[in-house]
Amino acid sequence: MGHDHEHSHCDTISHDRKMLWIALLLNGIMFFIELFQGLHANSSSLLADSMDFFSDSLSYIITLYVIQKHIHVRAKAALFKASFMLLLAATALIQGAINLVHETVPASDTMGMVGLLALVVNLISAILLYSSRGRDSNMRSVWLCSRNDILSNIMIIIAAFFVSITDSLAPDLLVALGIAWLESSAAFKIIKHAKEELRS
Repeated sequence: MGHDHEHSHCDTISHDRKMLWIALLLNGIMFFIELFQGLHANSSSLLADSMDFFSDSLSYIITLYVIQKHIHVRAKAALFKASFMLLLAATALIQGAINLVHETVPASDTMGMVGLLALVVNLISAILLYSSRGRDSNMRSVWLCSRNDILSNIMIIIAAFFVSITDSLAPDLLVALGIAWLESSAAFKIIKHAKEELRS
């Protein structure tokens, strides 16, 4: 019986590892695409989302490293990732402020196309990680990131439409603020979960 339980646990870890590697590859590629296109299109929301892809990639790497370690080690890793998410939320706000000062209107067509591509990648990542979302604060953190990214991408696509018809940077800035709020909200949920695990 004990052997079956151990075998089942190993299968679970192996499955989680495989899903994390696929998600890491997809998110790493999207980070570079969105970073380049965000700079090219002068889009605060795309740049904020590219930082989010970077955060997710880092999160997957850390999760892969600690996946078989003690629950306290995994909880501490989750706290580190949550702190990094808060830092990226602040970066999105700063980028938005810079664009506001320079009154730079982003390229709506690029926003829409890249936002749609990012949405597809994040949908795939969320589906891959769905079954592991309740394992611990560490796995919960990577799934929450993917779920929030889907919402961010939908907002970017909507913002691109409004930028195109208004020729205004306001929709892009509002989405950058929305992404910052989503990142902060998820980070605080992860911190709460991780602290509960550290107390256990």
